[in-house]
Amino acid sequence: MISATSTQSTQGFRSEWFEVRGQYGFVKTEYLGLVHEVLKQQQKETAESLADRLKDSGTKAELTEEQKKYLSENFDPENMSQLEYQAFVDKLCEFGVLDEADKDYVGYGVKGCGLGLTPLSHVRTGASIVPARGNPMGYTQFFPSSRGNVAGWSKYMASIMSWSEKTGSWEKGPETILFGKIRDVLDAIA
Repeated sequence: MISATSTQSTQGFRSEWFEVRGQYGFVKTEYLGLVHEVLKQQQKETAESLADRLKDSGTKAELTEEQKKYLSENFDPENMSQLEYQAFVDKLCEFGVLDEADKDYVGYGVKGCGLGLTPLSHVRTGASIVPARGNPMGYTQFFPSSRGNVAGWSKYMASIMSWSEKTGSWEKGPETILFGKIRDVLDAIA
């Protein structure tokens, strides 16, 4: 299902593959295989693009003292609404900590409302390691699971290890690295 408000790329898809009902598009059964192939290609391209951006920008969050002061005066790491979190991430993009394209990976959701969407090209399958007893709050990749405590949520999300088929080992994936940047900024302004 693809929502009309989704930022999901339609490149590679053909309109006859979908049945539209209201604001949603459903894949017709006979086209599931083709849609799956397009999604696999989009996922590969998206992952490569994210990996390249992280390589170029590094994994550290560097801010000036003035930027830290602004963030600490305007955002409470332990009590943010979805809209406040979006404004916070917008500022991190403005300050060069994150890229606009990173918003899809850090629970940004749909600008101006409380919807959390995962673009279809970002859906991942595979194994992950999470800290034992490290998720008593039930955090997920979606902002509402934080219940406003972005400091705790980002700390948890930055600790997840994923299996890399490429290296044959457990490592921090791109999403984990991005949440690590958010965690580092929140630590710096606390």
